[in-house]
Amino acid sequence: MILIVNLSWYIRQYKKPKICRADNLRAVAQILQNTQIHYGDFTEFEVFVNNRSLVYFDPPYRPLSKTANFTSYSQEIFDDSSQLRLRDFFRVLDQKGAKLLLSNSDPKNEDLEDDFFDVAYAEYQIKRVKAQRTINSKATRRGQINELLIRNY
Repeated sequence: MILIVNLSWYIRQYKKPKICRADNLRAVAQILQNTQIHYGDFTEFEVFVNNRSLVYFDPPYRPLSKTANFTSYSQEIFDDSSQLRLRDFFRVLDQKGAKLLLSNSDPKNEDLEDDFFDVAYAEYQIKRVKAQRTINSKATRRGQINELLIRNY
């Protein structure tokens, strides 16, 4: 079992959320009893994927502007070449018959001519969806923007 947890919806609903509730922690611990958690480069996980798998990719998003600087979850920078390496891995898993979903920023928010993902994932379904941004150093840049959902099914 691979489990992805996103608490952002929970945190937004409450001014002072209590995310360390004992009953919740016990329930999560029970769910995770038969779960293996692995850390490593995404290509290391190919051995776990087959034609019955659903894989969701949530890489560091491609920066929308020159001042955006979150491009990694580790010491390694996740630049355009890394994005393309992920695309290549996406193709490998597609060939295995897995269902794949990837989210990323939409560069067209800033530059309508930037078709990086449209070209990279041309053979897949690309959907632009509205996403709410509440954090930005510039208040005028908060609000709805497009993000990309890329899938092979």
